[in-house]
Amino acid sequence: MSPMLTTINFRSQPLLLTGALAALFSVTGCNLTEIEPVLDPNNAIIESVLTNASQAQINALAVGLEASLRLGHANNSSHNRVLGTLGREVTVQAATESRWYYELQGRRGATQLPVIVLDDAAFYNGQYTDFARVGRAARVFRASAAGSPVLDAAQKRGIDGFTRTYEALSKLHLLNLQGENGIRVGLDGVTVDELLKPGKFVGSPEALTNIRQQLDQANTDLAAAGAAFGFPLSGGFAGFNTPATFIRFNRALAARVSLYQGDFAGTLTALNASFYDRAGSLTLGPKMIFSPTTANDVGNPYFQASNALLSSLVSVPDNFVTEAEPGDQRLAKAPRRTTPQVVGAITGTYEAQVFPSQTSPLDIIRNEELILIAAEARVGTNDLAGSLLDINAIRTRAGNLAVLPAASLSGAAAYRDEILAQRRYSLFYEGHYLVDLRRLNKLSAPPVVSPAIGARPAQTLAYSTTPYKLFPNLQRPAAEKAWDIANP
Repeated sequence: MSPMLTTINFRSQPLLLTGALAALFSVTGCNLTEIEPVLDPNNAIIESVLTNASQAQINALAVGLEASLRLGHANNSSHNRVLGTLGREVTVQAATESRWYYELQGRRGATQLPVIVLDDAAFYNGQYTDFARVGRAARVFRASAAGSPVLDAAQKRGIDGFTRTYEALSKLHLLNLQGENGIRVGLDGVTVDELLKPGKFVGSPEALTNIRQQLDQANTDLAAAGAAFGFPLSGGFAGFNTPATFIRFNRALAARVSLYQGDFAGTLTALNASFYDRAGSLTLGPKMIFSPTTANDVGNPYFQASNALLSSLVSVPDNFVTEAEPGDQRLAKAPRRTTPQVVGAITGTYEAQVFPSQTSPLDIIRNEELILIAAEARVGTNDLAGSLLDINAIRTRAGNLAVLPAASLSGAAAYRDEILAQRRYSLFYEGHYLVDLRRLNKLSAPPVVSPAIGARPAQTLAYSTTPYKLFPNLQRPAAEKAWDIANP
């Protein structure tokens, strides 16, 4: 994560002119011709909150940190669209931006020339900066809390745990984008004035280790945080808005990271401390919320009106529908359009309809994913019977499908293929499928396909052979490369 500044906005109270003048003239030796440099005339500088932060400022920093996580979704290169395109879940048929369906799918223009590598300075790398900003905002909040007189020791530990959880989550988003390129992890506890020391890039295994360690430290902080946070959380954290309940969110993220590491026993341990519940609500979990009618807020960026004549239609490849089991109710996420849209030689017969409105919340992590994580972790610990219970919980409750008998699955590989298929439909267009294909070594050209199991057809990848090309991740941003050249 390269050095960057976070803009912090505070609503200041207007000064009465007479009071301002009185204060000015009361200063002995004040020279009216000397004006203190103004670093940013529009926003409060970071130094204004690093010491003696007020309760209002602490609250504003919390709001800002929550909001910063949405920036990687609510921009022109939104996270789920980029990862969804690379993972062949969706195609963004943007009439004014052909790089969505040409470059990101490995071809270039009408000549169908192959794209050897992705552009390291293209717009679709934009959310890298956004998610890096989350970590920056977390460190500012943590440092400000440490120097604030309005918080007690337990409340400061709560902010330590809250911000470290967010910082770990931001690193995980960056790693999902960068894959084998790795990310900068820096050092936990890096002070906010060390902007010029971001650290070197480390590979995916080391990055995952760092992320998990940070989540574990956050868990320790939260356990010492007392009964309440020293700031309010948004409604998206209903049920997870105290240190004790926030720990369950932290442990859910730790389970995801442990699964990516291949530490299946550790995954199950984390799940036991999370909100995993095989029989519980599939939608339970913290969320990002949107309010498009509120000033300076936005709507859910992944909402699109049904059958609209959009200039940037997010369409769904046909095989997502044809490879689903008959009757799978999750296909409601990809309904057929009344009139297909054709852009860049791609016909959009189906469209992404994951969110019904602009105010629909966006899950950070939810129980449906945790059940699928548990199913995969149980395979890794040779508990196939337990895995099948989790698989069937998803099949019956999320997909309205029949229970899959054990006889339909022959060996651990078949279980993993079935879990991957269920993840494909349960977590569709949520930024997971590319990561799943990559970590399970199923993203290749020609693609590795999953065999048919029971009533489920074989699973394939659309737009994956000539003239198309699969990319496992984005390029390391040009600015990051330039920084390392200038700072060897």
